[in-house]
Amino acid sequence: MRFFRSEIETVLKMLGILTLIGLIVLPMAWGYEQRKQARAWQGVACAYRMREVTRRAPIVAVDYTREPCVMLERLGLDLDVSR
Repeated sequence: MRFFRSEIETVLKMLGILTLIGLIVLPMAWGYEQRKQARAWQGVACAYRMREVTRRAPIVAVDYTREPCVMLERLGLDLDVSR
């Protein structure tokens, strides 16, 4: 026993499939954007930390504008992420 005509059933099936795909893709896109923003904020935090280090120790003359987190690792001054 069918409730709808075959054309309407086809449209409903397609809407169901598109909804399922959307429920998978949208959270992935949101997570990707959140990860991108987290890395940007980590870069800002590393740049501030490097600025603080160069202000306290003027002997350390490094270019921290490119990859401040990598420079912190080289100096052995990683960000303390456990706080």
